[in-house]
This record gives sequence, C-alpha cells and structure tokens, in this order.
Amino acid sequence: MRKYLNKIWVLTLGVVFISITSCGDITDLNVDPNNPTNVPAQNLLTQAQFSLYNAMHSRGLNAEWGLLMVQQWSQNEYAEESRYLVDANSFDGSWTTFYAGVLNELTVAKNKIIADENILAAKKTNQLAIIDIIMSDAFQTITDSWGAVPYTQALSPEFPNPSYDSQESIYAALLSKLDAAVGSLDASSGSFDTGDVIFGGDVASWKSLGASLLLRMAMRAADADSGMASTYVSKAIGYGTISSNAENGLFVFNNEPALSNPLYVDNVINTRDDFAVSDVLVNKLKELGDPRIEAYAAVNNDNEFNGMPYGLTDAEAFALKSVTSRPSGGVRSNVAPHVIMDFAEVSFLMAEAIERGYTSGDAGMYYDAGITASMNYWGYTDVAAYLTANPYNSSNWKESLGTQKWLAFYMNGMQGWAEWRRLDYPVLAVPAAASNPSIPVRLPYPISEDTRNGANLDATTSNINDLNAKMWWDVN
Repeated sequence: MRKYLNKIWVLTLGVVFISITSCGDITDLNVDPNNPTNVPAQNLLTQAQFSLYNAMHSRGLNAEWGLLMVQQWSQNEYAEESRYLVDANSFDGSWTTFYAGVLNELTVAKNKIIADENILAAKKTNQLAIIDIIMSDAFQTITDSWGAVPYTQALSPEFPNPSYDSQESIYAALLSKLDAAVGSLDASSGSFDTGDVIFGGDVASWKSLGASLLLRMAMRAADADSGMASTYVSKAIGYGTISSNAENGLFVFNNEPALSNPLYVDNVINTRDDFAVSDVLVNKLKELGDPRIEAYAAVNNDNEFNGMPYGLTDAEAFALKSVTSRPSGGVRSNVAPHVIMDFAEVSFLMAEAIERGYTSGDAGMYYDAGITASMNYWGYTDVAAYLTANPYNSSNWKESLGTQKWLAFYMNGMQGWAEWRRLDYPVLAVPAAASNPSIPVRLPYPISEDTRNGANLDATTSNINDLNAKMWWDVN
C-alpha cells in the first residue's frame, strides 16, 4: 500500500510543477509558462503535506535545532547551534516555508474545495476537515516555536502586515478548530481520491490521527489551563485516538532524491557529516540497558558506541570527530519517515492524563504500552526485561514519562524539544561554552518579519533574538 501511495505521490507532486503550455491569443505572452495558474486542490494538498513534514524533519529545524536542544545529537564541527549562537537570520526560511508555503497552499486548496459545486457535501466536509487538521498541526508547531505569531489575520490578503495573537488565544482557537474538524469527519463518506500521500484519503485514519493531535495539544496546555485541557482530552478520547503502531501517522519519504528524507539528502547527497550522537543520549541508553541504541546510533571505528560530548567549541568537537558515533544509517535512509504522531506518544499522554485526573485508568499500564510501542517501532519485540528494570514511578510521573518520551521522540526533534520544555525531564545541563545562560526555549523571530512587519512584531517583543522567554504553556 505504501509503495502504491508513493507512486501516486510522485505523480501528483510532479503535476504541481508541470508548466502551462497552451496557447491561443496574444494574452498568453503574459502567462509564466513555468508556473501553473490553476493548480487543483489535491495537488496543493500534496505539496503542503510534503513541505510541512519535510520542514519538520529537516536539517534546519530537526537536526540543527530540535535534536540539539534536547541533546540527542551533537555537532562535530560548525558547532554554533549547540552553543546557542543563533539570531534573527537563522530561521527566516522556516517561517517562510510555514506561512508562504504550507499554510498558503492549504488555504488556497480549502477555498477551491469550498467553491467547487461538483463535490458531494459529505465528501467536501471530509476534505475540509483533513485540511483543517493539517493546518492545526502546522500552526501548533509555529506557535510552539515562536510563541505569539500571526494567526487571526494571517493568510488574508486584507492584512499584508498581520497582527500577532497571543499563544494562549491561538491555543484556544486551534483546539476548537481541531475539535470541530475531527468531529465532522464521516468515515462512511470519501475524501480525497488523489493527493493525500499520508493516508490515501482514508477518513478513519484521519479521524484517529486528528483525535491524537487533539490529545497532544490539550495536554500541552495542561499546566496553563487545566480546565480547557481536561475538556479536550475527554473529546479526543471520545473520538478514538491511535490505538496501535499500525495506525501511526507517518509521512513516508520517497526514494526519488527530490522527495527523500531531508536528512538523507543532507548526509548522502550533500555529503554533510556535521552530526554525531551525543554522549548524553548514548550514556542514558547504556544506563537503562536500552536496545534502541543499535537503531539510534552507529558504532565508531573501534566498533563501540561512543557519544560526542555536547556543546563543545568548534576545535574541541572536531578533535573528537574521528572517534565518536554518527547517527545510524537507518534514521538517515532515503525513505525513513517523519512521525507525525504515533501510538507511543498517545500512550504516554494517556498515562499523564490519568495522573492529572482527566480520565481514569492505570497510568503504569499506559507507560508500559508507550515503551513497548516505541521498542516495537524500532524493531525490538522482547521488552519484558526492560520494563522490569525500568518501572513506572507514579510518585514522580513527570520524570518517568519525560525520560521515556525523550527517548521515544528520537528523530522528532521539534516535538522532543516541546515536551522537554513542558515536562522538564530529563535534566539537561547547559554546556560550558554556551553563549546563552540557559537552554533556549523559543526561536528568535525571523529577520523578514522585523523588516516587513516590524510594527506588529515590536508590539509583541522588545527583543526579536530572545531565546529565554517561556511559552504560555511552559509554567514550571
């Protein structure tokens, strides 16, 4: 099925870039032959899905930021980011990808679907709901990275310079929007016949993924607004979340170089070798007797797992480059997927929801289920001994869940960074060579916003390079 979907993906994505070749009268001279003027909604959906999860799995956001901030990877040269040397120029491209790319494409697709009178009503409702689920996932990533961002006025031609919304108001709006989208999905009706390269238009799969994303979003707000979190946790559970690894939401990259895992492109095609697995991760895996070390890391030239100390200067890091372990070949293969959301994360969130009193059940059982799901995903089926050696501690559930989520989020750097900020586990040290007094908890605002939308940005922050002001939901 995946191979079939990937073939559809290549064909569909290619249509987005097909040039317009028709000719007739002299007005055709004003048409750019390299850019389509009327792209079907399903093609825009394909491009938006690829652009979003390619960005979230990319070198810039994932490898060079998320995986570094949670100290799972280290840099073995050009070690600026692991010492927090970033500024307004560093993430300008990511901001543009999210707003001018992903969200704009989804908005245009949504408008086309609304205007198309040939789509049956039930099918149209499902299509619009799927787009809203993806948009909600994108907006959550944006606000969890920068805090206050354009939301209400974003994407509207009426507001070329949109105002910024508080993160609290964005979360309230996103939870409501995501709830409505998931609630409107009807698995007895179709959705996209082509263009959806994640689930092939399967509505039931989108419903479980959407419910799971609703659970994630609600739990992230738990310390800031427990009442709102509890309400939406109940709704998510009622809709039916991901219940096994078979239902995981994965964006599977393609073996075509232009559509491959961006970390494969970085490492193999662009021959970059800037990253090693950190000693923080390697030592923790060894301490816990965790078999995933073989899936996460490659052995060094001495056939040993040897992590790179985190946060070194360029010279110190380069001196150790030849003796430290790289990320495994598997995680940087061309088709290694981006995990949108999986059963392991759902299980850990359910354990926390029980501890907070949002639902009933056995938190320890869900803790075990989360570890088992992650182990199984990485190819390990004999989990009993590990669970016995690393039991759940209900009296310090944040440490138990935070540590295991940190391990399970390997290669999903932005989600790992978000949950580390929220749960504060595992305890990570600021490197001696760091340029910032603490581990960053936000991205610097992009230089393009300072240049083009400076008045609204100035109303939000007095320091666009601030790395230390916590997110609304990060209250501890």
